[in-house]
Amino acid sequence: MLPELKRFTFTKTVEDQTIFGYTFITVSSFIPNTTDPLIGFDNIFNRVLYGRKSEFMEPDKDFEFETLKYPENDNLAHWPSGQVMRSETFQGKSAVHMPFLEYMHKGHCRLKVTKDYMQTAVNAFAIFVSGDLFDIQNLPASYVLNSARTIAMMKVEREKLAATWYVVKGSTSTVNVTYETLEKFRPLFKHVNARDIARLNLSDDKILSYIGTHPDLNRHQVGVVASRYIQLNPRWTEPRYLNLMNNLLCGVPMIFMRRIPENTYLQLTHQIFYHIRACDPLQRKFYLTMMMRTQALGKSYSWSAREVSRLGLLLAEVSGSDLSAVNPEAMSGNVGNADTKPIVDHRDAVTLPRYQVPQHLGA
Repeated sequence: MLPELKRFTFTKTVEDQTIFGYTFITVSSFIPNTTDPLIGFDNIFNRVLYGRKSEFMEPDKDFEFETLKYPENDNLAHWPSGQVMRSETFQGKSAVHMPFLEYMHKGHCRLKVTKDYMQTAVNAFAIFVSGDLFDIQNLPASYVLNSARTIAMMKVEREKLAATWYVVKGSTSTVNVTYETLEKFRPLFKHVNARDIARLNLSDDKILSYIGTHPDLNRHQVGVVASRYIQLNPRWTEPRYLNLMNNLLCGVPMIFMRRIPENTYLQLTHQIFYHIRACDPLQRKFYLTMMMRTQALGKSYSWSAREVSRLGLLLAEVSGSDLSAVNPEAMSGNVGNADTKPIVDHRDAVTLPRYQVPQHLGA
């Protein structure tokens, strides 16, 4: 709001005197209580576009805004919204619209969360597309958590997606971030810096399992986290902790894994090798060799269906000769009392699913 200007009026009183042709008068000053013309014009403009109930309102001071870079009192802060086009209807129904991008000032955009969820989502999308990192850091943390899946589908710069981690974390120390927060942030967790992941509370089994079972982490990320966990837990070679690491095994140097006793691999759970997505073919071949040792699963001709299912992604590294030696019943997927039929012949190196042709498409 512009400051009020002092206005002066000149009034003649009985004390006015004329000396040598000059008139001396008393000057009285006062500050009027009228509204600033610019603000009055803005209110009229808003009434014409949005109606009398749509006047601009200052946001609540207790509302959750993360001002990480800019000061709290940002005179240029504004809340972009596409409601300026809400008078445009389609078949008698109002739709959502993108805000005018030419009126968005980078570094000063804020998101106002309203009950119009679709319009709020479009406004947030406009900030992600046309805003900068400062605008992303000023998004409400609760909104980012609740919309993490939608934000992850946006084709925007990776730096903007990575900045959402600092929005969610806020002033909380990384080691104090809870498992519930990480679970909500799962779609965007792959964009978190490896060093920040390593600073999480790795002593919590839920958080350690969460990191180990995340399918989108690369080898660099799991390598940094695995190195940090080995420093924190000297007993990491025990089967109990190996079963929690899952994908983090791809970040452990193979020279360390060779020191583990062979019978330890037999105590690994059946799902651990389904999560080793960050391993390269050389690492998968190494783990397959360790699993085919005599004290583990043994040779392929002695495998049962349960042992085949324990290999997980390692099954793709089995050679053709070893795969042809597997019992056909073991390759059929008969685990326990499951009544299923063999999908392909045991001599095939690749297992293909059987699809049924819909009736309306013909046989």
